[in-house]
Amino acid sequence: MKTSYELRALAREQLKPRYWWVLLFVLIVAMVPSATSVAAVGFIIMGPLLVGQAYYLIDIIENNAKGDRLEFLFEGFKKSFLNSFIASLLAGIFIFLWSLLFIIPGIIKAFAYSMVPYIIAEEPEIDAVAAITKSRELMNGNKMRLFFLFASFIGWFILCLFTLGIGFLFLMPYIQMSVANFYIDIRGRKIVTAQIVE
Repeated sequence: MKTSYELRALAREQLKPRYWWVLLFVLIVAMVPSATSVAAVGFIIMGPLLVGQAYYLIDIIENNAKGDRLEFLFEGFKKSFLNSFIASLLAGIFIFLWSLLFIIPGIIKAFAYSMVPYIIAEEPEIDAVAAITKSRELMNGNKMRLFFLFASFIGWFILCLFTLGIGFLFLMPYIQMSVANFYIDIRGRKIVTAQIVE
């Protein structure tokens, strides 16, 4: 298993020849849902967009792709729209319900379900419940590793505060590529999909 430092180093190398493409892609994914005039529409398309982003990042990591294929934005709509939407909806509901107990359980569940877009990107036929369950199982023993990965960006977060938030836009590709590498790193284990979702 790679350390946070190693995952970030990989991300930096992968971003060097294609940073502006990745920046454009993740900005579109982040901004399109919030730019829609109807909040419900933004919520509906968020899941498929995240699946498309996962597909795009995995393609860069595994195929050394140039990153210029913006049509990957639509992969989640073409191959798994319903599953992507339902999985995003269910994960949001579960996280909200756990957060009602206390903020910490909600954060833990957010980490547990964080790999859903990547799982659906690689298994478009998987149903929403199975994707959520598989993410939860994949993250068993790995939630703290993901927490430390995010925590390793704390210095960058502080610097971004001095740019009135603008710096966060340019930090996003670095974070997203690092998380994609995290998924690739942990997904090698054989996971038996259970039928119960917490």
